[in-house]
Amino acid sequence: MTQGVRERSPFRYGERTAGTSPIRPLGQRGVTALGLAFPNPLGLAAGFDRTGELISSLRPHGFGHVEIGTITPATGFSGALKRTSSLMRVGVNIGSARPGLDDRVIEDYVAMLKQVSRFSDYVVANLTAPTLRRDGNTAGVDKLVKRLSIARDVLSAVEGHRVPLLLKIEAGVRDTRFPAAVMAARVGGIDGVVLVSDCVERVGAISSYLDGISVISVGGVRTTEDVVARLAAGASLVQVHGAFVNSGAARVRRILKELRAHG
Repeated sequence: MTQGVRERSPFRYGERTAGTSPIRPLGQRGVTALGLAFPNPLGLAAGFDRTGELISSLRPHGFGHVEIGTITPATGFSGALKRTSSLMRVGVNIGSARPGLDDRVIEDYVAMLKQVSRFSDYVVANLTAPTLRRDGNTAGVDKLVKRLSIARDVLSAVEGHRVPLLLKIEAGVRDTRFPAAVMAARVGGIDGVVLVSDCVERVGAISSYLDGISVISVGGVRTTEDVVARLAAGASLVQVHGAFVNSGAARVRRILKELRAHG
């Protein structure tokens, strides 16, 4: 884990900060992250469509990606979920209904990765489950990352198609040590991090530390200015949840329109 890291101030959009992936201007043909092309940087966070049943109804709203789940061996996912030719990317957030992060829980994650990878543009291992005593500092994080990375590589070899693997992590409080899972992501072959934080400086500090690993920023995103600030801080993609739940598709369309104008 890192310590003594002070978050930097957010930069203006369009500037590239050290250790971050270049992001195309918003007015052009979307963005590239995780080795994938996205029609735009705005996505819908996990928690709205928990099983994949709503994917078809979400496509017309203009999201660049939608993350479904969290899907566990206990909840399963919609049989209708399948990879399509739609420009909207679909990520699947996976977890376990068991508490903690022991070997059985880790095998639940591995089983879900194998089950959903053929339907997903990317897969996210969720480590934001406080009721299950599981977060980015839970003992076993390093083992989970190793097992999932190996499983992903085996699946890639067998299927001839690599599905990016991410961790979803609470960023923690400003000016404190980063969660252990952030270090594990940096050294363990993880393709990206879904970073939960409403603090732009924290997003910037962790994005810089991850040194080119894609960051999807989620938490407290309500306006176009919020999206632009997260991208300027080093995130490759940004997700909304409450803004869509509370204000509906009109808010999404407004943000996308203003992003195009901003680009």
